[in-house]
Amino acid sequence: MRGVLSWCGSYWASSWQPALGAAVERGLAWREAERREQARADVVEAAENEVVGLITISAKTTDEDLKKLIQGATATFRDDLRDQADRLRQEVVENEVEATGEVVSTGVVSLEDETATVIVAARGTVDNRSARRPEPRSLPPRGKVSQEVEGSWLVSALRFVA
Repeated sequence: MRGVLSWCGSYWASSWQPALGAAVERGLAWREAERREQARADVVEAAENEVVGLITISAKTTDEDLKKLIQGATATFRDDLRDQADRLRQEVVENEVEATGEVVSTGVVSLEDETATVIVAARGTVDNRSARRPEPRSLPPRGKVSQEVEGSWLVSALRFVA
């Protein structure tokens, strides 16, 4: 009888261990897929916010608009934006610029642990004191997004692509 119980125990252990291992493996894979999907969503949100901030600016709210844009940038990109802020503020106010924009689509080109490249297609309108009416604009910026502060994704570069 002892031999039968020992065989049953061995059989039972050998049959459920692979199933348990497979379940653990699938659980870990699911968690990794969820983590990557959340990272993708966070990257898209950071890139879209920065692009909208770049193309939506008003002579009436220039300081607030620039402050928000700078907050979404990494240290290096933030320094570049700050260096250009006074000139941009002056141009926007002098020309009475009212620009609005929206994201049309976004695509994640690459996503690594702490960096991503994103293409954001946006459109908007620009009005200023020399324009007869607001002019439509289509903008396809490509952004580099980096994870920098406490897991937050910030934009480290923006450039317009043709």
